[in-house]
Amino acid sequence: MYDYVNLRATLPDSEAEQRLGRAPAFASSDGATDAKGWVRVQHRGLRIDYFPETRKVRIRGSLHTFAQGHNLGRFTAADVTKACADVAAVVDLPPESLAVVGLEAGLNIPSANSPRPFLENLASHKGAPFAAMKPPNGATRPLEYGAYHSDYWVKLYDKGKYSQLQGRPLPANGPPHLLRYEIVYRRIRPLLRLTGLESLTLADLPRPEVMAVVQADISTHWKLTHHRTMQNPDYTGLNFSDATLLVVADNLAFWAAMKKSQPASTYKRHRRRAQELLAQRAEASPYDEALTQELARLDIAPAV
Repeated sequence: MYDYVNLRATLPDSEAEQRLGRAPAFASSDGATDAKGWVRVQHRGLRIDYFPETRKVRIRGSLHTFAQGHNLGRFTAADVTKACADVAAVVDLPPESLAVVGLEAGLNIPSANSPRPFLENLASHKGAPFAAMKPPNGATRPLEYGAYHSDYWVKLYDKGKYSQLQGRPLPANGPPHLLRYEIVYRRIRPLLRLTGLESLTLADLPRPEVMAVVQADISTHWKLTHHRTMQNPDYTGLNFSDATLLVVADNLAFWAAMKKSQPASTYKRHRRRAQELLAQRAEASPYDEALTQELARLDIAPAV
């Protein structure tokens, strides 16, 4: 469920510093600092930095890749629990001393068909339009799309194609295509609101109640994403006004202009009706059921 994680810690004393130097992640390091004063190492896909002057530690990278060598498969609750303990062990620090300051949570959705049409028809998430990212080397079309908010953003991309371009094709005995869906928490505030915690640490990530609320947030944001296509709307039984609203229901530029030029009550009434029509007439996403199934397969205990 978790992928990229950004952890920070400050060592309390020289004894902790010595333990860090002997820890598995730094076993092959000579302790030399770079031009900015950091000791930097790579360990199982994680970037681990130490700043001796202030005793600050930074750990960044994919928790999923650290655990499995790649992030193409399923990352269950049991996998998360072991991975978090292993990360703490490779730097010989208590997991509760490693503060989470950034996190990606999501999952891979297997598919028999290419997700490209689905991705190209993404409209918006909570009013934020989806933007196509620059295609990676070897791709002629965008593979990734994101909708951005101040504290987080929603990312969907063709994981199978992206991985193939990186030299890691999907297993021959697995699904031919893979859609990746993630919530990228750029700041910690949304996670603190979700969990009710004053701070979030590596020790908290495997807790069933924390995983359960993050899992629920993944589902919530999926439902808030306009991932339905309306290329051929059904106007049967609609009057002229409703048919017109259905045409512009997903046109964010239109609604932004109307919000500025129309009375608030008029704007809200038409906007609400447009959303009702869109929900009634749009076809269900082909990935809805698959996402529900994949979330269940994470084996996360329900929140209490």
